[in-house]
Formats: sequence, structure tokens, C-alpha cells
Amino acid sequence: MRLLLVIIACSSLVSTSALAQVRFRVAAGLSTDWITSDNPAVYRLASSQNTTPEETYGGAFDGAQMGWGLRGYIDLDKQKKFRIPVGLDYFMYKGAQSIVGETYSIRITHENNLAAGLAGFEWSFIEFPWAFARAYVGAEARLLFVGENSITRDIKTLIADTIIQRVEVFNGKSAATRLGAMARLGIEGEIYYPVFVNTSVGWGAMNLLGRDTRSTAESGRGELLTPVPQNESGEAILYHLNFTFMVQVRL
Repeated sequence: MRLLLVIIACSSLVSTSALAQVRFRVAAGLSTDWITSDNPAVYRLASSQNTTPEETYGGAFDGAQMGWGLRGYIDLDKQKKFRIPVGLDYFMYKGAQSIVGETYSIRITHENNLAAGLAGFEWSFIEFPWAFARAYVGAEARLLFVGENSITRDIKTLIADTIIQRVEVFNGKSAATRLGAMARLGIEGEIYYPVFVNTSVGWGAMNLLGRDTRSTAESGRGELLTPVPQNESGEAILYHLNFTFMVQVRL
């Protein structure tokens, strides 16, 4: 009985010591996304004003896409060298193209909202005591949810000195879920304890697992972020760059 009590007491001390070492932090702020692949997702929506049945449509998602991020961090040691990040990114992808003729104008807008849940591991490999800052590297798994996209076609036609406008809104592709991964390099610095600034850049793939490799001719979904499933081969891996700038608070 005494031995059991001693074991319980020791276990309690170990657990208390471990919890004392674990610290928690939360962060929120800007998170932007940029597709780096040579993929139809970044091409023009239409290559010309005269579309054909054989044409492949681009997503027009070229350049940085706006988004927001939320993070939680679990420090695993007193020196805060190792930690587990978990979080959520929400991106609002938007691309547009205009076609103008003598008596008409067409503006097509392609929009899609993406949400990614993430979990990973980070290591602070160097400190800058004079700046109250540290640099870190990490890796994370990302579960990506691609919402149903939205395509808006705004057509204006001049007929007998009168402008006739017609607006069409429709969905081109259904929602999809993919599993990706990302490597990250960042730096965090103290503003005024317990408030920090955390900025980082990550590069990885959106869709390592779960891709639809069938062509659209075989009833496949096609590329992940193009507007419609037309004349596309199987879904290719989509690489992207993620930049974050967040305000972080240590709890």
C-alpha cells in the first residue's frame, strides 16, 4: 500500500512539473496565399473572346490572395525551443478578366473560398537576445477544404444607344477536400511582454493526397482551382507560398 502511495505521489509530481513547463500562446492576423505552380489555376479565364468547345479555362488566381489566420502554440520545454502549432487559415481567392468590343463588354469574375486546418512541429534554432527575438523552422500537415466556386458573368451590350446589362451567376465546380503539407521559416519578436509579433513564410503543396486523377473526359473533376471541368487532364499537385503576419500573446 505504501509503495502504491509513493508511486501515485511521484506521478503527481512529474505531471505537475511537466505542466509547469508547458506554456500556451495564441496568435491571429494576416495570412496570404500565392500559387507558385505553372497550373491552369493561374491562367487567364479565357484565352480569347471567341471561345470554342476545345478551350481550357484558367482560374485567374495569379498573384497573392487575401486571407486571415488563427494559431495556437503549445511550448514543450522551458527554453521554448520546441512547440506544436495548430491553427486555421481562411483564404478568399478572386480572379477576373474583361473582354471589350465595339458594342459590348464582358467581365467575368471567378471566386472561391478555401479553409485549411493545420497541425505540426516547430523548432526555434537561434535567438537574438539584443532584439528579444528568435527564428524558427517547422513542418505542418494541412487539411484543405475548397468550397464550391462562384462565377459571375456581367455582360453589357449597346443596342440603339441603349446599354442592356445581363448578369449571370453560377457554380462551376463542387467542393473538395485535400491533404497537403508545408515547410515554414519564421521569426517572432517581443513588442511588450506578453505581446509578440510572429511573421513567417511557408512553401508546400495543397493536394498531396486525395487528388482526382481522372480527366474530365472520364467524368473527373479536373484541376483543383479552375472554374469549370472542361478539357482538363487529371488534377496536378498545386504548390503554393503562404505568408503570415500575426500578433501573438503568451498565456
